[in-house]
This record gives sequence, structure tokens and C-alpha cells, in this order.
Amino acid sequence: LTEVSAGEILTSTIIKGQPDKVYFGHTEGKVTVWDRKTYTCLGVHSMNAFKANAMLGVGDYLWAGYSSGHIEVYDTTQTPWLMRKEWKAHDGPITGIVMDKSYTWKQDQLLVVSLGTDSKLKAWDGLLKEDFLENDLQYRDAEYCSFQDIKTLVFTWNCGASTPSSLRNQEADSTFMRNLLVSSGSPDILVFGFQELVDLEDKKATAKSFFKSKKKDPVTDQERMSHQYRDWRDYLIRSLDDNMPSDALYHLLQSSTLVGLFTCIFVKSTLRDRIKNLSATEVKRGMGGYHGNKGALVIRFTLDDSSMCFVNCHLAAGQTAAKQRHADIAAILAGDIFPSERDPTRRMNSLVGGGDGSMILDHELCIWNGDLNYRIDTMSRDAVINAIRTGNLEKLLERDQLLVSRRKKQDFPLRMYTEERITFNPTYKYDVGTDTYDTSEKKRAPAWCDRVLYRDGSQRGRIRQNDYRRHEVRVSDHRPVSASFDMQIKAIDPARRQAVWESSQRRFERRKKEILRD
Repeated sequence: LTEVSAGEILTSTIIKGQPDKVYFGHTEGKVTVWDRKTYTCLGVHSMNAFKANAMLGVGDYLWAGYSSGHIEVYDTTQTPWLMRKEWKAHDGPITGIVMDKSYTWKQDQLLVVSLGTDSKLKAWDGLLKEDFLENDLQYRDAEYCSFQDIKTLVFTWNCGASTPSSLRNQEADSTFMRNLLVSSGSPDILVFGFQELVDLEDKKATAKSFFKSKKKDPVTDQERMSHQYRDWRDYLIRSLDDNMPSDALYHLLQSSTLVGLFTCIFVKSTLRDRIKNLSATEVKRGMGGYHGNKGALVIRFTLDDSSMCFVNCHLAAGQTAAKQRHADIAAILAGDIFPSERDPTRRMNSLVGGGDGSMILDHELCIWNGDLNYRIDTMSRDAVINAIRTGNLEKLLERDQLLVSRRKKQDFPLRMYTEERITFNPTYKYDVGTDTYDTSEKKRAPAWCDRVLYRDGSQRGRIRQNDYRRHEVRVSDHRPVSASFDMQIKAIDPARRQAVWESSQRRFERRKKEILRD
């Protein structure tokens, strides 16, 4: 074990179906797998940023309890391991996980008990019945659902505190939004995510936002929005009115702001009455989570019976701040940021992963956009620019911090998200008003800071990306990026669903008998 750099061993277990393997949990959130006969290491898996304090093999799955108070359940037969379920189990570190074998023959159930430093014992269903039924229902959704294809356009731009009026200075700038909308094919949903809509270097403005009194009387959204936000909102509304087909009427579903972040979501008027459970929230990540100069705006809703979630973020800046960006993303994903859905039928119909809708990953269709600020590593600025000039983008993408982390770090928080292959030049950092990469004193190396990623939480592939491109607007030091998607939205037939539900119940009972017998 000393040959493997994984930290101190805190716990170990075996999985009944894999008798020749031993699993060890380590201080650095890593899990190592060893051959019981040859004493050789079969693999090192970085699962979590927290200590793996307790582990247990339950049925075919590996249960792990962490110092964060979370329990995660993995299917280790797949590569990479597939996380089947994750939840907050205790308010403090988990110190132990055990199975109550006597409960199996007394109650015909598989009981798993966890102990935390919060001095609480908590009991869990080791058979994960709800998850089995949910997964079975989702896998068989074609038997009880009808589907409609909708088109979604997602646009993200760090506009560097520019205003709609500043787009008039150059012809290419003044026509870029029109060109984007005309070529969009009249999508059903349009998501506009802006970053740095106000000058984050304006210390007075950001300080005013930070120290704003929370004792004032509540104000309306319109009163809260500064003129910058109103100008961009009105500009988007006019652009849609002027450039979309006359029979495509759009409704402003939601607009949200957080210091420099701004999100506007428009939907076709024909969809508005089919949308429910609309909710919006913010996650602050600046100054240790107290300030919104960095963070995310998150908006979710349910269209028919498909849950959708949209994240617009601005993460920590700087070439060497990759770990902080990872931490920003992890904090955004880990938060219970939305009201939970209490109706178990609605949860199972529209949500995924056994979630209650309070977290981002509980939603079936998720889009993540923004200025993620990831940079290109181990290359000088001149080498990066030379690669761009010669069209050798692959050389740069091999060193892109986001792509490298997705490829090599099993605990990278956006690992479950997909990004279309990048074929356009880096979008940052330009001299404003030009096509020249940064020639200021800092001479920052170009990078793909501006990204759009998606996560399909269904088991049937309900999202297909059609394009991924950048747009030539020169009023900011960033170039905007857009992505268009085809999404399948489901509508449930209650009678047919009930028949499949009863069939899934019978399938679970057969599986339960097999596991309990073993």
C-alpha cells in the first residue's frame, strides 16, 4: 500500500459479487482496489474531495460515507464507476456504515445504518427501492409517454460592461444579434446568459452591492434591476420582435440578476401554459460565498413532465485558479438551492437520481453556460497564438484545463456534463474593439473561457446538440458563444404509467428475493 499515493487508509470493505477484490477508503477522498490473492493494486479512483471515512458493500454496489456527511453509492462494474445515488446523510462527518443482518430475516428488508458525529443513527433502504423503480420507469418511458421535440438556443457572453448602444459602433457588432436570431430556426426556448454586465472593476459599485441593506422593504424585480439590466432586457425583447417570424411570439419567462450576471429566458407563447414549478435562485462564490461578483444564477422549471435546469455562471479568474474553479462548481452543484418537491409521484415522474428537485442534478435536462474562466496550461502566450495562427487547435485543447480535468479527474464536478467538440478559436482575451489577442501589460494567453455544456439525466438520450460556435463582437474582450439543442420533452399518460408501475413493482420484488437470498 505504501507504493500508492492515496493518503492514509480509513476504512475498507468487499463486495459480495467480487470476492477477490478489497476496497480501501483514504484520507484524500480516494478509493483503491486490491487483488486479495496477488496483493497488487488494481486501480486508484478519485471519488470525492472529502475523506472516505466508511465503506460497505451492499448487494452489487459500494456505499461510501464521507467527512462531508454525504453518502454516495457506486456501481463499480463500469469504467469509470457510475454514481447511482448521492445524498446528505448527516450534519457532520460520517464515522461508520453497517448492515443490520438480523433485520433482513425479521422484516424482509435490507437495512443499512449510518453513524455521524452529529450523534445520530440513520437507517437507509439498502435495496434502494425508490431508485430501482425510478430507473426502471425512466428506462421504459416510451411505454407510457408521448414525446415532442423542441429546439433550445443557449447564448453566453462576458460582455465587459458594454451596453446595447455600444453595439452601434461597428457594423459587425450591430448586426450580430440579428444574424444569430435569423439563423436560429425560431427555437422554442432561448436562454441568454451574460457575465460582467456591470463593471466588476468598479470597486464602489461592487461594494455597494455587497453592503446593500437587507432590512429594506421588498422591491419588485423591475425596481431591483439597474438600467444596465433593463437596457439589455429591452434590447433582447426588441431583437426578438424585429427578427423572428411573425407567427413566433415569445414570452419573457424569467430574468434574474446577480451583480454582473444576467439571465433572460424566453419561450414561445404556445409553451407558456405548459410550464410549471418555475423557480430561480443565486449562488454567491465571491469572498468565500458572501459576494456575487463570482457565482451562478440558476433557473429551473418543468415543461409538461420534463424538468429542466439552466445555470449561468462566472467562476474564479486567473491562470492558476483551476482548483478554485473546481470548488466553485462543486459548491454550486452541492447546494440545496430550490424548494423540494414533496409529492413522491411528481418526483418520480420528472426528477432523476432519486432527488427531490432541491439540487441542480435532480433535473432531467441541464444546461450549464458562462465564463468558466478555464485556461490553457503548460504553454507560453506566444506558443498559444502560433498554434491558433496555424489552425492547430487540437494541441491547445489537449491542455485545456476543463477538458483535462474531465478526462483525468474522476471527482471533477462537471464530469457528468457533456461538451460538444470545440472547433472555434479561443474566445478570450482580446484588445477591445479589435481581433488582436491581449497586448496589455499582462499579455494574457488566449483561452476558451466561455463555454456551454449539457447533462442528459434521462436514460434514453433526450438531448442532441446541433452546433457550437462563437460570434464576432468586438466591444468586449470576450467573444460570445452559442449552442443549439434538440430536446425531447415527455408527457405522461397516467393510465399507461400505472400499468408500467405495477410491472416495475413485480420486477423489484423478484430482484429483492434474489438479493436477500444471497
